[in-house]
Amino acid sequence: MINISLYQKMNSNAEIKNILSNYYDFDIVEPNSHTEDFYFKANDKVTVVAQDGSGGVYALYGSGEDVDLPVVFISSEGEFGKVGRNFEEFIGIMIACPYWRDLLKFSGNGKLLEMLKSQPFLEDEVLEDFPGIDAAEKKLISLLNISVVPKPVEMLYESMFSEPQIVITSLEGEKFDSLFNSFVANDNPLWKNKFQ
Repeated sequence: MINISLYQKMNSNAEIKNILSNYYDFDIVEPNSHTEDFYFKANDKVTVVAQDGSGGVYALYGSGEDVDLPVVFISSEGEFGKVGRNFEEFIGIMIACPYWRDLLKFSGNGKLLEMLKSQPFLEDEVLEDFPGIDAAEKKLISLLNISVVPKPVEMLYESMFSEPQIVITSLEGEKFDSLFNSFVANDNPLWKNKFQ
């Protein structure tokens, strides 16, 4: 199941679940492939494995070996994206970049350079909002026994464009939008005075 040892560690350890929920808005759920229970349809099998506080879901996409399946995030607002080429990759990206959704928001419609420009500002905001997140990150890496992701922004970007192509629609058949958005770092008035 998924990366069975990683998923089991996350699902069976209360401390890990607490950190993931409080710092990353990532709540493990029992795997569920019954998409009729949700608000979307897909062009292949989807197995929901986690959710966030706003009703968005994290799911494995496809029907091959679970360990090789990409992770998609499907928001409750009608957006989606392939956020990891497999479960372990996504967990590494999420731990390194808890602000990964904002990286996609400030991507200028999917430009890596814009994501990299936004990264230091988003990093500062997360550290301000969650002063203990550095310790939480180290704790998770240790408890989960995973490697630090060296270039998480680039990895997220590459994952969004990787194969297979995925189609997610509403139950009425309306195609969901990409998690990439048109904003860029210069659009954020709180960041403007930090540009040199």
